[in-house]
Amino acid sequence: MTSTLLKELYVRSKRIIEEYKLMDERVHVTVKPLNVEEAIGKPSMNEYALLKGKEVMVEATFRRFRGQAFTNTPKSFSGLLRDVFELNLSRPWNRSIFIAVLNAVMVYLGLTDRTVHCKNDYPLTCGYELALYLRKANVSRIGLIGYQPAMLKNLSELGFKVRAADADPDNIGKVKFGIKIEPADADEDIILWSNISLITGSVLVNGSLDEILLKYKDKIILYGISCAAPAKILGFKRWCISKENIRL
Repeated sequence: MTSTLLKELYVRSKRIIEEYKLMDERVHVTVKPLNVEEAIGKPSMNEYALLKGKEVMVEATFRRFRGQAFTNTPKSFSGLLRDVFELNLSRPWNRSIFIAVLNAVMVYLGLTDRTVHCKNDYPLTCGYELALYLRKANVSRIGLIGYQPAMLKNLSELGFKVRAADADPDNIGKVKFGIKIEPADADEDIILWSNISLITGSVLVNGSLDEILLKYKDKIILYGISCAAPAKILGFKRWCISKENIRL
């Protein structure tokens, strides 16, 4: 575990769980990979990474509260909370377990919210509300790190200047909603160019932008459910309007 961001998240979250005396209890936590319909329903757009099999969702349950995280290296887990903090977080599958579990525990404690992904066409509503929010904030140049079709569609249609990047080679170089998708090595350049950059919470799972997130924290908004608890704990701005049920 070499990332400054990950170390900070680990230390702060462990302190919270110890403060609530959950670490010493025999608490059972499970994580399971979700199929596409469980994770995102049946949206009319077919551009989402989940629908293409590029990513899957894992879901942790803690005292019947749910926390999810995106990953392309899913792995199931069952054990105590103390076991979660003994995982090797340099491994991406362990990071997805850690993030999903953290989301479930923090929403149980009332310290975060919106830990379950919205379904069907609600992502389009999310993208539209985001565009309206940024318009009211007088933001003109938007960076989008992690191709999110509903967001890109609405930002483009409402006339923002947008640059977008993605790590998926199937997206790089393609024109989506009038915007050419740039490679992931353009991430920092896009952030510097933008007034605000929207960055998928999945980067917390894959660890690809840990140092960049800290470097440009003031001009970053994390989006999605993977970053629910981490954004709260680390003090990042976050965008998510999901209304999905967080309890089983």
